Amino acid sequence: KTTAGEQTTSDKHDLVLKNGRILDGSGNPWFKADIALKNGRISKIGRVDEEKADRIIDVKGLIVSPGFIDIHSHSETSMFRDPWIESNIRQGITTEVNGNCGGSPAPRNKKRKARAGRGISKEDIDWSTMDRYFNRLEKHGIAQNMVTLVGHGTVRRYVMDGNHGAPTQKQLDEMKELVREAMIHGAAGLSTGLAYSPGCYAHTDEVVELTKVAAEYGGIYATHLRDFSSKVLGWSGEEGSRYPAIEEAIEIGRRSGIRIVQLSHLSSNSPFSGDPELDEKVHDLIYKSREEGIDVLIDVLPSDWGGIASWPGRSVFSQAYFADGKEKLLERLRDPDQRAVLKEEILTKSPAEMGFENSTHRLLLIRTGKGDGVWIFPPLNGHLKNPEYERKTLDVIAEMKGVDVLDALFDVLIEENGEVCIANKVMEDIKSQLTWSIAMPSTDGGSTAKPGEATRRVRPSAYSGFSDALMWVREKKLVTLEDMIRKMTSLPARALRLWDRGLIREGLWADITVFDPKKVMSLCTYENDARPAYPVGIPYVIVNGVPVIDDNKLTEALPGKVLRHSSA
Repeated sequence: KTTAGEQTTSDKHDLVLKNGRILDGSGNPWFKADIALKNGRISKIGRVDEEKADRIIDVKGLIVSPGFIDIHSHSETSMFRDPWIESNIRQGITTEVNGNCGGSPAPRNKKRKARAGRGISKEDIDWSTMDRYFNRLEKHGIAQNMVTLVGHGTVRRYVMDGNHGAPTQKQLDEMKELVREAMIHGAAGLSTGLAYSPGCYAHTDEVVELTKVAAEYGGIYATHLRDFSSKVLGWSGEEGSRYPAIEEAIEIGRRSGIRIVQLSHLSSNSPFSGDPELDEKVHDLIYKSREEGIDVLIDVLPSDWGGIASWPGRSVFSQAYFADGKEKLLERLRDPDQRAVLKEEILTKSPAEMGFENSTHRLLLIRTGKGDGVWIFPPLNGHLKNPEYERKTLDVIAEMKGVDVLDALFDVLIEENGEVCIANKVMEDIKSQLTWSIAMPSTDGGSTAKPGEATRRVRPSAYSGFSDALMWVREKKLVTLEDMIRKMTSLPARALRLWDRGLIREGLWADITVFDPKKVMSLCTYENDARPAYPVGIPYVIVNGVPVIDDNKLTEALPGKVLRHSSA
């Protein structure tokens, strides 16, 4: 029995964050208060007596926010190699959504099991269903929370193997049952990668039928659009709709009744289309669908940079040329007549005619003469023979050589024997889209190698997507800090129906990120050679009440949970 004035250990809070400025995730201005945590949840917000806490952390001068939610990532199997997921939690990410772009860890049959994922060997893949995958992940332990979508491409391969035709009714029914099984086991929705094989072979009707199943269980539909250039932008002059890829996604939402349509890593890239008002038109199209009652959201990579290509020719030349290998293509570039043919094809053929399942931004940049957006880097595991090209844009190299952008690229490929990387800067539309009320930052990354262990360049957003977003608030004044935190916390939580996360409220799970808005900075950048490096200025990250980053140090705790979706 406890007498007056006594305090039992069980009555104490596990941890108290004192003197911080709280941004609660709602979009409201910050307020000062202490936050107490107990048994994984937020036990009190307000003034907390120090003697009522087992541990106190003074966070004076720092922002205390809900843990960040990465709505679009790819750590499906890499977590088995790195359960601490340090490249994520160092950014303040406490929950990740994987299974995007049509690829998910389940379902798997014998043939699919033979294809190992990142971070795991085929011998270690001992699951076939989403339920067994979740069980394996829970047994293994993870530092962050995990939400998983079921991938259309994974389901299609399971049923149809390499068949690129339309499914029979029997095959469609089998695919629907696989989606149903995954949803019952806790998948949060259906994802598609309609720019990739096998998703690119699926008719809209097929996707609608599978999305209807996800809708029955309150899931979402997240789509890597069928095209990010000509068919989104009308860039190649198709008749009819200017935005069929976006309109297809909206139509899938309309016909299926799915509650959320998420346009993955949206980028309208208006400079490619010659239409400076395109970004506004895409905005109006999406918001008009919302007025109709279709809940469309977007996720955006908050980075100045797009991806990096280890063999740039694959992003520029007709894909048929790669059947004979790189050396044969370089021979063609050395022959003036064949070189002229290659150049003409690049300038006149559509991406689809050139065999691109996913029309690339680099092709369009180069074709339209925008060499200022394409940068040259050394090969992933080596150096350039001509270091004067390193970190220069194609237009600068073209000026150095006295040739046009295409010839500059051809010459660099020949001189470097194809051993060169190119990366592209993204355009103003990314900055614009981050200001939209429905935009959510994402990494499109997934847990990856630790600094010092990596032997190659990486996509910077995998290490710094969310710190980039915070830097853009401070340095570019894109949106208020309050609104950016909302986009990274309560907005994705609402989309995923994570009603007990995404806000700082008493009784909710204690997923918390503490950062210094004046000091947070990304260090993994292309300017720093795209080598892995963790951001600075995020000293504390807490998952389910347990610090995983504590005073800038990795604790190696594994408090993350597999968040199985329910239809409630």
